[in-house]
Amino acid sequence: MSQKKIAFDEMNIAIEPYAELESAAFLQGMLMGAMCGEGEMKEAVWLKRLLDEAKVTRVKESFLVAMHQLYLDAEAALNGSGFELTLCLPADSEKLSFRAEMLGQWCEGFLYGLGLARQTQSKLKGEVAELCRDFGSIARIDIADLSDCSEQDEANYMELVEFVKIGVLTINETLNPVEGSPIMTMNPPTESLH
Repeated sequence: MSQKKIAFDEMNIAIEPYAELESAAFLQGMLMGAMCGEGEMKEAVWLKRLLDEAKVTRVKESFLVAMHQLYLDAEAALNGSGFELTLCLPADSEKLSFRAEMLGQWCEGFLYGLGLARQTQSKLKGEVAELCRDFGSIARIDIADLSDCSEQDEANYMELVEFVKIGVLTINETLNPVEGSPIMTMNPPTESLH
């Protein structure tokens, strides 16, 4: 697996010619939602679905390279220990209002991708359904009241980012449980120890 994670700005440059794709945040959210909903999703299937949904007919090589890296990052995050999950969001140096808006777009993309998955609808129960509702609330985040210099707003934003990361991993684990190996037990000796 590749160690390089694609950055928000780098991804936005790659998708700039395709206004239909909204933002790097939306795109990564959509991919991860689709991967959680589908379980095993091949890169070519996702790319075709993305281009069909956006009605994009021609792409540049730089776009395909960026999509490939995005796919590798998402696959590593969902199939790894969870520490690999980095949301494709603006750098901390950007205005808080912009970062919060992009987090909202990320959640919107995730829900959109999850909705595209064929077998997901019947599985959205309990904690998964609750997390989806929470993601919906984050997607509708009101950035008008955010202060770009408030430490409390900054702390709240960071808390939301961590909540989304944990939520994604929880949804993925619930919809795509990993079947563990049976635990080997030692049978007690049948002979008596006299």
